[in-house]
Amino acid sequence: MNNELNGYVIYGKDSERETPLGVVSDTYDCQAISDYVPTRLKEFVVEIEDKRFYSHNGIDFKGVSRAIIENIKAGRMVQGGSTISQQLARNIIRDTSKTITRKLKETIKAIQIEKQYSKDEILNLYFNNVYFGKNIWGLRTAGLYYFGKEVEKLTQTELLYLLTILRGPNYYSKRPVITEKRYKNINRILLDRKIISKGRFQKNEKSKIIVTETQLSNFKNASIPFIANRIDDKKKTIKSSIEFKTQEFARKFVAESKYPVSIVALRKGKIVGFASSYGTDYPFISKSNVGSTLKPFLYCHLRKNGISEFEKFDAFRNNLNWEVREAGYYKSRLNLQEALFYSNNNSFLNAVGKVGFENSLNFLSDIFNKPETDFFPSSVLGATKNGISLYELALAYSNYFNCENLTDTKTECLSILNKVFYEKLGIRIENAFLKTGTTNDNKERYAVLGNADLVYAVLRNENELNDESKEGSFMNQISRSVSSMLKPNLNFVWI
Repeated sequence: MNNELNGYVIYGKDSERETPLGVVSDTYDCQAISDYVPTRLKEFVVEIEDKRFYSHNGIDFKGVSRAIIENIKAGRMVQGGSTISQQLARNIIRDTSKTITRKLKETIKAIQIEKQYSKDEILNLYFNNVYFGKNIWGLRTAGLYYFGKEVEKLTQTELLYLLTILRGPNYYSKRPVITEKRYKNINRILLDRKIISKGRFQKNEKSKIIVTETQLSNFKNASIPFIANRIDDKKKTIKSSIEFKTQEFARKFVAESKYPVSIVALRKGKIVGFASSYGTDYPFISKSNVGSTLKPFLYCHLRKNGISEFEKFDAFRNNLNWEVREAGYYKSRLNLQEALFYSNNNSFLNAVGKVGFENSLNFLSDIFNKPETDFFPSSVLGATKNGISLYELALAYSNYFNCENLTDTKTECLSILNKVFYEKLGIRIENAFLKTGTTNDNKERYAVLGNADLVYAVLRNENELNDESKEGSFMNQISRSVSSMLKPNLNFVWI
């Protein structure tokens, strides 16, 4: 998808209301773009920041001279003297060092900007690139962050607040008393210079400003095809399938984890929340072996193809003479239900061998909508040619175990996974399931869990400093966090 959607704002659902979730960006910067800047705000910023904006060519020598005199009088830096074009140049260059070299680059860039663009275009560029604190860039992003509103919905009072904090957003946002004083001072200047009426001045004075500080995330371009319901190129918005509450939960789950993790949540095959320690595209583009998380699909396939619930298989050896690692010790022979519960590899290899590997591997190919050549005998243990992404894993569970097309065999499988849920998490929820998976090198850990409505897939990556056992603190985190989101569905019970 390249970067053509950079700066588009992503919306999700919060109950029945659409809420801004973040901005498309492949960098760390959170910067939404907009073709609209209120005319009044342009008038305000010229009056406050650069009175001779329309008469200079990028450098205001009178302003610089005045600033030097005022700074000498005060004995400290009280005025900067930078024009709007210079401020724009500084924001484009992204160099805040107080050096002569930086100032020279800024000056040259400002003159180039003046030659290349009209004054109105410069103001539009300025408001799309100006810094508003906390990694927020541009007027549109600032409106979404501070007030949860698009630019055209901001009141004049809210625009005035954004103008107030422009010179030092991180400084002013922490000092409400100083901010209020500056706000009133700017309001008075605009009245004295006849930019606003006395009535508008009084309204600005009396208005109570409520700052929301809406959490905004950066969504990489590669993740957009998986979440976008509708893209509006004119408004530069993306209406997504994400649910605000679930997204906040996913973001918090990753932020509070002691080790790198990724999480995806699907409802009826649609992504409603996702996050990752490695960026929002990681759950979609990173693929690897998924261990025993494929066993529930194989269980259903084997039962459907004649393996009875009573037939037992060797739990210590397999007919392929492979040496496979087991998570624990069992009886020498297990039936398929026991094999799924204990995630025994040998039993599954032997059962698949009886039904036929080619048949079983073609079944997995259909489940994941991948070429048959991606699957080979070791796929029974979770290995595939090109790997499976966390999203693909969650989607397979969401589609296959959808409550609308459950069969007796699938219900039987989910009943076993419900026991796994209780065994590993210590929480009894009637219609919840859990299946874990560990890759052969023990570096990546998977957990897929959910209920009749919602499916989560979680991946824990290796943490060399705290790589506890096979599950350990990973299961503890899931027990504390994810299971709380799986409320019992009284309209549907598997067992």
